[in-house]
Amino acid sequence: MNKIFFPLLLLVFILFLFSTSCSNENNKNTINIKKGLVGMIGYGTLMSLPSLEQTLEHKYNDSIYQVHLIGYKREWTYFRPINNPQEKSKEGVKYYGFFLNNNDTIPFDGMVNLNIEPGENSTMNCILYFITENDLIKLDKREFGYKKVEVTSQIEEYNFNGGKVYVYKHFPERNTISSINTDKYILVKEYVDFITTACDSIGRNFRSEFDKSTKAPITKIVTYKNIIWKNE
Repeated sequence: MNKIFFPLLLLVFILFLFSTSCSNENNKNTINIKKGLVGMIGYGTLMSLPSLEQTLEHKYNDSIYQVHLIGYKREWTYFRPINNPQEKSKEGVKYYGFFLNNNDTIPFDGMVNLNIEPGENSTMNCILYFITENDLIKLDKREFGYKKVEVTSQIEEYNFNGGKVYVYKHFPERNTISSINTDKYILVKEYVDFITTACDSIGRNFRSEFDKSTKAPITKIVTYKNIIWKNE
């Protein structure tokens, strides 16, 4: 009797989990993405509506959604070298950065930007916009160094019909974080303040969740007024 009972019990349990998962998926609201539009996730500076509108060069008139992105965590892991060959100016000018620390002038190799990394069982709060494909070209230029990743099926609150949802992620090419001397990189305080101010404008709970879902930076935070630039 037990030889039959336990396999049946296991099968019932598996079917229960499957039906629960399907039920949760079916309980999501569905957003029908209009023709010619794409969804875009903002998790850093793009959470600022004025900043988005400045890039788009027009007012944003569609809906704005507070959502959660599943399977990613927010980290300060985009290490951008000052003299990155891919970003080199046409004039070929090399720039050298230094920051003031008391009476010392300390050189640094680059700056750190916010990024997302895959994270099992991770979710992070963010903002969802819907923009035209022409506007997407403008965002692609702004988010140079990042690449679009489709996350249509990874939005916790919604299903989507008729279009796709994207997020920008930086993919290190030659250098991995483990091979970078993080002591030679800085995080600009005004950049951090801009992002947290955008969160504050959305609401206290949103800011609190941002703080909890964002890994603390591992580099020194420096105010821009303490940075000195020199060039060749």
